[in-house]
Amino acid sequence: MKGRVLIGLLLWGAFAFGGCKKEESKPYGIAGRVVDGDSGEGLSQVAVTVEKQVIQNGVFGQTWMNAASTNSSSDGGYSCTWPRENFAALRISPEKANYVGAVESLNVDEFKTAEDFTISRDLVMYKEGFITVNLRNTGQAAEQDRLAFTFLNANFDCNCCSNFWRVFEGSSVDTSFTCRIYGNRWLKYQVNSTIAFNDSIFVDSVYCPAFATTAIEIDY
Repeated sequence: MKGRVLIGLLLWGAFAFGGCKKEESKPYGIAGRVVDGDSGEGLSQVAVTVEKQVIQNGVFGQTWMNAASTNSSSDGGYSCTWPRENFAALRISPEKANYVGAVESLNVDEFKTAEDFTISRDLVMYKEGFITVNLRNTGQAAEQDRLAFTFLNANFDCNCCSNFWRVFEGSSVDTSFTCRIYGNRWLKYQVNSTIAFNDSIFVDSVYCPAFATTAIEIDY
């Protein structure tokens, strides 16, 4: 009797251990669609990349490494898998010529509880445009002249054109900067100037079509 019980326990342990090993061998996965943020249409041939930071010997890795990559299909669909590891962080990003996408963080714990360890995530991209701002002090310039410029509604992923003030001082200002933006948008901006001790505020907006560069000329 004892021998039968022992054999039964050994068999149960073998099945349980085998089941655990099988679960641990299943990869993580992600699937979804890449769409145009304005039209909602699927975007084909988008390069989708998943990157990872791995915990090794109890230390959080600081370097992002490729975990998986794929291209979206004709309707924008994509899917990819990668081996399970002890991840510190995961992120995903889409890339396509003439489109702007964003890097998105992925919740590592979400994969652990998802069915088949695969989550769904749709990615959004926007047609790109460019804005160039040219600033020149061309009048009766003085060293006390001051100009401050900011965009007022750049509420998208654009470090160059974020809503912060750019300040220029002195009599010899002649500069420009160009930002990559979401195309087909009205972009609002404000200019505060002090010229010959006279202060002024100017607010305007400009339409920025996709796949083109729009220029703002500010002479003061």
